[in-house]
Amino acid sequence: MRNVRLRIEYDGTDFHGFARQQGVRTVQGVLESVLQATLNEPIEVIGASRTDAGVHAHGQVVNFFTSRPIPLEKLTEILNRRLPMDLKVRSAREVSANFHARFSAQSRVYRYTLYTGSHPSVWKIRYAWHYPHRLDAAAMQIALEALLGEHDFRPFSVKIPTEKSTVRTLYQGVVQPTRDGVRIELEANGFLRGMVRLIVGELARVGEGKQGIDSLRGRLESGSQATHMAPAQGLCLIRVKY
Repeated sequence: MRNVRLRIEYDGTDFHGFARQQGVRTVQGVLESVLQATLNEPIEVIGASRTDAGVHAHGQVVNFFTSRPIPLEKLTEILNRRLPMDLKVRSAREVSANFHARFSAQSRVYRYTLYTGSHPSVWKIRYAWHYPHRLDAAAMQIALEALLGEHDFRPFSVKIPTEKSTVRTLYQGVVQPTRDGVRIELEANGFLRGMVRLIVGELARVGEGKQGIDSLRGRLESGSQATHMAPAQGLCLIRVKY
């Protein structure tokens, strides 16, 4: 059996997340269906990150096993013809049998985009959060730095069973001003469900001056639940590092 690793990208707007679900359109479901039709054998796709509904990916990584000897360049060409416009394969290569897209990953990098223009933009609304308020990126950066390192991120998560570990290590956190908003990039060894969006939602409050710079640190120390969640469309999985 060959173990094939794909790097894929998708517009998450019309997907109910990455993970396969009965009766709804998902990235895993669509990809498996096209792979099975192409290779004429059962295929199970393993993803590096189970992005939520509406979340995009520029560098999602998946792997699957196949007995077919098809050249990967040809497979990529066929898949991109058959896949829908909002899901495409960027590259394919054969990897060792023990490679696992999720468990072999060392870190994931997510980017969140906000734009602060007065009016919504039809060119950005699918890929960014329209937040029509002036944001203090420097204050947001200071607040974010309190989360760097290993912490229990349960206050920045949703629907996590109490017995499951919520300790993660946030390696990097950068708030970068842009011409019409800010871009927030986070790299961690793993992210809890809702973690990035809750961090961003709290940071936006800091940037607007509605919360203090120490508010995110305070949630970690007290364990109090973050309550402001940024919408899904501004979030994109940029890269998975191995």
